[in-house]
Amino acid sequence: MTIILETQRLILREWRPEDADVLFAMCGDAETMRHIGDGKAWQSVERARVWLGRVSASYAERGYGPWAVVEKASGRVIGSCGYSFLPKLSEIDFGYVFARPYWGRGFATEAARAAFRDGFERLGFTEVTANTDLEHHVSRRVLEKIGFEYRGLRRYEGDAAASAFFVAKRPSPGGESACSPC
Repeated sequence: MTIILETQRLILREWRPEDADVLFAMCGDAETMRHIGDGKAWQSVERARVWLGRVSASYAERGYGPWAVVEKASGRVIGSCGYSFLPKLSEIDFGYVFARPYWGRGFATEAARAAFRDGFERLGFTEVTANTDLEHHVSRRVLEKIGFEYRGLRRYEGDAAASAFFVAKRPSPGGESACSPC
């Protein structure tokens, strides 16, 4: 297992092909996916396999991607958190999703905080973007808590509605740390 980060309660590790079923169980849940992507639940485990293939390619090509979030106490994959490169915009996008049974327990903030810090410290990012559904107030609070600034609305090609757009920048030398809330 390739561990990327550890927190008090979580391990963030690379996704593996054998995670397809647990990924599908999470992303096949309509309520979990209501604010993610096109807002629709995944319809097959094949979609999870295709996504895992893209993530594996990102690890090989860029050295990062979304990571599986594992709860230490149970050993279960409970979510995903990390980075994706958006080639059309030349942006590094930050995101996360957690299985519904794990909502409201601080896991999103804990994983996001660790991944956010890692992006600036180890991966050397200078700017990271994030987007969330306008109605997803919990996700917006998580982004603001870890150091993202709200920049307004943004509509991506093919999206039916605009999303809340956030940016976090690496501080200049001697400036306040982008990870100060971390």
